[in-house]
Amino acid sequence: MTKSKYIINEELNGTRIDKAVPRLDNEISRVSVQRLIEEGKITVNGKNVKASYKVNTRR
Repeated sequence: MTKSKYIINEELNGTRIDKAVPRLDNEISRVSVQRLIEEGKITVNGKNVKASYKVNTRR
């Protein structure tokens, strides 16, 4: 799998990560994001998170 980096904009601030990533990348579904999070393949600033993690532009 290719490594990708996403930058969260103000519009997505406070959105669950499993909803935010598919809005930034139409090639990936929410279910796929949830699976990748469970596998530890999606992180925030190098740390594992849960699918319910709310993205924040201020961190």
